[in-house]
Amino acid sequence: MVSMRNNLSETKPFTEHKILKECRECFVNETDRIAETGERFIKYFMKNSTPDGVLFKTIKEITMDMNIPHQTLSKVLKTLESNHIIYRRNGIIGLWKE
Repeated sequence: MVSMRNNLSETKPFTEHKILKECRECFVNETDRIAETGERFIKYFMKNSTPDGVLFKTIKEITMDMNIPHQTLSKVLKTLESNHIIYRRNGIIGLWKE
């Protein structure tokens, strides 16, 4: 019998601790506001994404849910994308697998 813990680790291609650590490293040279928003976005992403690491929400929905300006979210997403933490294609945001 496979334990529930093993089953969860097989279905989630990412670990919260590792992603948060990588996210913090991405924003080390950014302002405190951008760094804080980046960390908040990653937590939001992990809470709202599928087990495969895909978020099916529009930028407008995310800015409303997180109560942040569009420009700030765009900066965060561009930084995460350039550091290969996330990818954006056809209206989805996905997490690069470990």
